[in-house]
Amino acid sequence: MCLFCDPATASRLSYRAAGKTIAQRLEGPADVILRGGPILTMDELQPRAEALSIRDGLVQFVGPLDGAMAHKARSTRVIDLGGRTVIPGMVLDSLPKDPLALLDWQDVDLSESGGDLKGHLAGTLTPPLFSEPIFVRLGQGGDAPCRSHDLLPALEDLYGPRPIAIETGGSGRGLANRAMLALVGATADAGERCSGAMDLAKALRPFAMHKHHTVSSLTRMLTDSISDARNNGFTTVIDRAMGAIGGRAEIEAVALLLGGRRQVRVNAVAHRRLREEWDGRLPAETRAELLSVDTALIEASQASDDVVREAELLDRAGWRLALVASDPGELDKIVKTCAALKPPCRRHRLEIRFPIDPSVAGRIEHLESEFCIESQAVASSVATYPYLSTSGIARQVFAATRGTARRFGLEDVAGSIATARSADFTIFEGSASGTGALRLSETWIDGIPV
Repeated sequence: MCLFCDPATASRLSYRAAGKTIAQRLEGPADVILRGGPILTMDELQPRAEALSIRDGLVQFVGPLDGAMAHKARSTRVIDLGGRTVIPGMVLDSLPKDPLALLDWQDVDLSESGGDLKGHLAGTLTPPLFSEPIFVRLGQGGDAPCRSHDLLPALEDLYGPRPIAIETGGSGRGLANRAMLALVGATADAGERCSGAMDLAKALRPFAMHKHHTVSSLTRMLTDSISDARNNGFTTVIDRAMGAIGGRAEIEAVALLLGGRRQVRVNAVAHRRLREEWDGRLPAETRAELLSVDTALIEASQASDDVVREAELLDRAGWRLALVASDPGELDKIVKTCAALKPPCRRHRLEIRFPIDPSVAGRIEHLESEFCIESQAVASSVATYPYLSTSGIARQVFAATRGTARRFGLEDVAGSIATARSADFTIFEGSASGTGALRLSETWIDGIPV
């Protein structure tokens, strides 16, 4: 059976690729050939192609149709795109993490209570052990805000005066009893308690962030974020601070999510907490081709000499660095650190998280040849690729493909369709002429639709 036929099998691609060089993996007939639709490669030397062939999860050939078909064999699957547009797999530059999703919310639909509210709650909710808080999320019913006032005393009657929060319709607003307000260190005025208009999200997020987190709670938080990224056409997601919330448990949660059917690739930046708790070995269930943790986050909030020392140690250990400055003082430390680093064999990244004026921009201009720089002052990369102006939708998707890959130093693995690159694609219904709406059709990772 070919790789394409069973996308849920975790080991087949790894088994076929084991011990082979890139050149060896590209030898032989294609597994899949895509033809019959525009292929926007985001490569200035060949911005458009007629067809491409895939072998062992890599782009084997991209260019004219005859060249791709030359790799066809009896076992090759040829797919007609039917006019659909293929672009490089899109890259999401920040994995969303909402601390509220760490909490164990239980969904309640009051329309099913049948007039027996307490009986419905007793049969629907699973009370946490001991005196742990209860988090309830009401459905979108029109009277949910009104009936939440009945729900709070009913829950207290059933489960005692333990902390209780009730969110209405996924709005982030709702009610909390006094025990919950005391637990999270928040207050609510009389008007909020009566109207159900309290900003629960604001009150609960700090509590959720500092709560002890398990692999289960972290998986719960990440499941929707990763699923949403896949459903929106992204094939690579960047986690800018893996381990900041849950330490080693975060990498275990991601490994669980990526250990089954392919969804996305995760390129992670390791927070200091993860580096302190983790021995560098990926969990056994991890698909190594889908999870990469090769970059270390360094925030310049510590003393200047400490920043330089940490950066040099991590650089010598083989890490790529993500150097983050949140204000002009921290930027001074980062510039000093960059000067201390030897010319890297890998491109480190400098991230500036505050607005900078031209005079400040001039201080980092000399670093652009050796560092990937991300700031509000960096000019759009689109201007450096004039061929995009005639490539229809290419100008619309550049920022999410080659532009993002360039900013994060991932151009060697993502951002364009080229021979020997991973066969990651986002495919749209619609023409590349730039007219009409484009609708996401599917995404591919390692030459396999996900």
